[in-house]
Amino acid sequence: MKIRVLGSSAGGGFPQWNCNCRNCAGVRAGTIRSRVRTQSSIAVQGANAANWALINASPDILVQLRANPMMQPGRNVRDSAIVAIVLVDAQVDHTAGLLMLRESVRPWPIWCTDSAYADLTRGYPVLSVLGHYCGVARHRIDLEGESFSIDGITEVRWRALQLTGKPPPYSPNRDSPLPL
Repeated sequence: MKIRVLGSSAGGGFPQWNCNCRNCAGVRAGTIRSRVRTQSSIAVQGANAANWALINASPDILVQLRANPMMQPGRNVRDSAIVAIVLVDAQVDHTAGLLMLRESVRPWPIWCTDSAYADLTRGYPVLSVLGHYCGVARHRIDLEGESFSIDGITEVRWRALQLTGKPPPYSPNRDSPLPL
């Protein structure tokens, strides 16, 4: 198994577009030696080196994919090495990039919890919008500890760790959080 960090910054990236703190301003001015970083996403590869699972789809996903040519094997005119998308929650920082992936030639297999699915189909209906383009094949992540595998990366077993957190502002559960 390989894990590739596609982006490691918080929401907004680094430097953040509207931030003038010493670090962000210094990167822009060239007075601080640092790397520009995109928002958080990772990719996981199993034994089949041609297949990757995307963990979160940040708003920077297109930049991240261009920076990682192994994600574009070029087998067909429209193609990607991404075989599935796993969403850890429904936050904009982790899901806005789904809209950039709308040109897929097949429905995206998307793994998420019930609470994330509710947020992404009601409060912020990005999965519904994506369904009008390429389609979505939703797979449920069980929060009771049941592991799962992803087609094309079957040698990797996945298991959710139940966490609590503040739901996004558009969540129907904003005032009564559910486990993520």
